[in-house]
Amino acid sequence: MRIAIITDIHENIINLKQAFNKIDKSNCDEVICLGDISGYSVPYYDYLQSRNAHECLSLVRANCRTMILGNHDLHAARIIPKSKAYFDFPPNWYQLHHRERRVLANNALWLHEENDLDPLYREEDIEFLHTLPESVHQEFSGVKVLFTHYVYPNISGLRKEFYTYSDEFRKHFEFMDALDCQVSFVGHAHVKGFTMATRKRFRQYRYRRIELKHRPCCIGIPPVTRLNKRNGFCIFDTDAMSIKVIKL
Repeated sequence: MRIAIITDIHENIINLKQAFNKIDKSNCDEVICLGDISGYSVPYYDYLQSRNAHECLSLVRANCRTMILGNHDLHAARIIPKSKAYFDFPPNWYQLHHRERRVLANNALWLHEENDLDPLYREEDIEFLHTLPESVHQEFSGVKVLFTHYVYPNISGLRKEFYTYSDEFRKHFEFMDALDCQVSFVGHAHVKGFTMATRKRFRQYRYRRIELKHRPCCIGIPPVTRLNKRNGFCIFDTDAMSIKVIKL
């Protein structure tokens, strides 16, 4: 089975269509989206005229059986994450002024209204986002695989932190162990190429194919959106237990 994995679209409808066009030509059986369909941040992106969160969400819904919430999606739909081991969110979190939230969170969480434009979602878009999970695990060829937007306990990516050392993945591997998962896929970090973390090593790779010989492992994949030449998607071959990361 060949599974295409996409993440971090950030309302870039042009790149998303390009990704699905390449996926269609790659004979994939399924597509999984790891979140951040919305989230056009003014300081980072320059495709203002072509951004379209509603069309991106519609296209992902039409092509992906599995979809996961990212930090920008949580913000767009005003969803308090269920996985919140890193911060005790008050029930009225989104009713508070962002300055008050910044103080409560000790400036450790992303408060996206500071940089994000309104995604202009329709009511049915918001309702749909409220139905999505923050993590999914499935079994392929006898191996259980975990899909999240980022690394446990920060699986939705709301906390301002990015991991680049194997020791920082310890809790994530404990989370995988509890679910009996051997392989994990995450997005959020907007990596160039892809990264692989094992219990002993963290390494970044260029766009290429690689067998998943060392398990458990956590694979960080590139964003779909255009940002400093960092974009692409991943094809996971569940029979060969290999991945191929393709640049857009």
